[in-house]
Amino acid sequence: MRRLRLPLVPRPLRLAGVAAVASTILYYSVFTPPGSGVIRTGPLGVFPYGTWLHGLAYAGLAVTLAYAFQDSPWRDRTVLGVVFLLAVGYGGSIELLQSTLDARTADFGDLLTNAVGAAVAAVCWRVLTRRVRFYRMRRVGEIEAPVQ
Repeated sequence: MRRLRLPLVPRPLRLAGVAAVASTILYYSVFTPPGSGVIRTGPLGVFPYGTWLHGLAYAGLAVTLAYAFQDSPWRDRTVLGVVFLLAVGYGGSIELLQSTLDARTADFGDLLTNAVGAAVAAVCWRVLTRRVRFYRMRRVGEIEAPVQ
């Protein structure tokens, strides 16, 4: 089976991506989240909208963390364990911060949803990396065009 080749941008850019995702999560966790009071349920009407937002936000954080640590000398499972713990730890910190705010509340259910989102993303990342080969990139011009 042929492996898909994807660029591995320089680590500072990958870490900037992590910071951007973490900052976005922090902003919407402290201030009014998008769609507050307007949308009641998420896709398929299965879970509340907020549950979907939590799961997707922490899945996104886990994926950006996994990408940032892709060239780490650690084993894949160790990296994914660290990614999971960092994402869940960040979510726990946000919940503690929310407990100090008048307009927000801390919720164990949110923390659990964050953990599920991070775990699903970590598993998906592991599956993806089995089918992908990353190549180092120093400049945007080094992105390889797909072979036809």
